[in-house]
Amino acid sequence: MSFFQGKTALVTGAGSGIGRALANELADAGCARVVITDIVEARIGEVVEELKRKGVQAGGYQVDHTSPEQVEAFCKRFFEEWGHVDVLCSNAGVGCGGRLEEMSLEDWKWVLDINLWGAIYMMHFFVPEMMKRGQGSILLTASDAGLFSIPGMLAYQTSKHAVVGLGTTLRVELSNHNIKLSMLCPAIINTRIIADGRINLTDSSGECARGPVQDFYTKHGVDPSVPAKAGLRALEKDIGIVISPWSQTGWQYLLWRLSPQLYFGIFRFLWKKGFIHKMFGIEP
Repeated sequence: MSFFQGKTALVTGAGSGIGRALANELADAGCARVVITDIVEARIGEVVEELKRKGVQAGGYQVDHTSPEQVEAFCKRFFEEWGHVDVLCSNAGVGCGGRLEEMSLEDWKWVLDINLWGAIYMMHFFVPEMMKRGQGSILLTASDAGLFSIPGMLAYQTSKHAVVGLGTTLRVELSNHNIKLSMLCPAIINTRIIADGRINLTDSSGECARGPVQDFYTKHGVDPSVPAKAGLRALEKDIGIVISPWSQTGWQYLLWRLSPQLYFGIFRFLWKKGFIHKMFGIEP
């Protein structure tokens, strides 16, 4: 029998991308009920219908995960209508590119409110209910950018490093309550993260680099189902951190773990010479 058979799952930020793929993979894996949230109302109904066609009971809610009041109200409504949650996927997030001098404080707040505080609010309001039952599984969508440093995406990196810190500590703390936690660290995925994100990074002429970066993700990004499947495998096997796909950036993680000094040396050189810019199609 599947690990997910008959379970109730909740996926935040599931209107597109990895969240949508997670919802569908959970349905395919045997979950009886799959509930989703998204901030874009138009996306919710489409995904809910998609899930219902798979034979699962599905529901969707419009939630702004930067608002503690909305998340608290959603939490109360969720448990009133669905009773409990077995699999909690805190996935809502946004992308943001830019160097320090290209980032406004409003940009910083926007990224941290969604990527970090959005995850914190879900843990704060939902996990105590899971603790009362003494069981459950949590998947935090972080990023490979939360495991090592990639210049040019400062605020995003900061948010995802924080999410990894949140997850590594909770993975230990929640073990006392029979709750498992895994962190999904996607690499280059073909989603709307660039189209919906804030790209402040510019090229040598001062032009916004959104176009080249979007082209790079479209060309080299894998389908969202790849990290979604990897995330569910991590939950089933109780794996703490999974990079997906490993073939894209796993070497960076290994280099960072083996020798941070060597990692810094290599990436300082690549950054100064403009090789990282060129990799994304940006003129340094």
